[in-house]
Amino acid sequence: NYIVYNSAEVFVDDMEHVAQVQKILADKGYQVNSQMDWLESSRQQSNMVQAVLGGIGAVSLFVAAIGIANTMMMSINERTREVGILKVMGMEFSDIARMFLTEALLVGLTGGVAGLLLSFLMGRIIPVLFADQGIRCIFPWLLMAGGVLFAGLVALLAAWIPAKRAMNISPNEAIRTE
Repeated sequence: NYIVYNSAEVFVDDMEHVAQVQKILADKGYQVNSQMDWLESSRQQSNMVQAVLGGIGAVSLFVAAIGIANTMMMSINERTREVGILKVMGMEFSDIARMFLTEALLVGLTGGVAGLLLSFLMGRIIPVLFADQGIRCIFPWLLMAGGVLFAGLVALLAAWIPAKRAMNISPNEAIRTE
């Protein structure tokens, strides 16, 4: 005359006690599942997705830095004669470097703003495409400003070597270049 139950639900007074109650029941031989297990699994999946996206972002950042450095190198090569004339006219080496670094900073900031605008556009499209999943896109102001400034910083760092090269061009060599 035993009553057999397939399952039982146990409610805990505080979420901090879930793991403790779960352990007690498991030690008594019961199979235990909780929503905390599901939450932890979701957290791990989210961390894994963030790591993959972070890796893709890092590779993109590296490729962008190479592109900016290449663009600045080409700009300097095309403007070698101009650099030589500026040096002959008395422009300081640091002013020439500042000119190229300012150009790179503007390229980086423009790219950062363009990326931000693309993010806003995708932030409007993605929730519509996945409306049944309740996805929202949130853009914190600090993160947006930091992203644009970071793009400018990466551009500056990528242009540093080409700018140093421009500073080291001798005026005679630069003027003879066609």
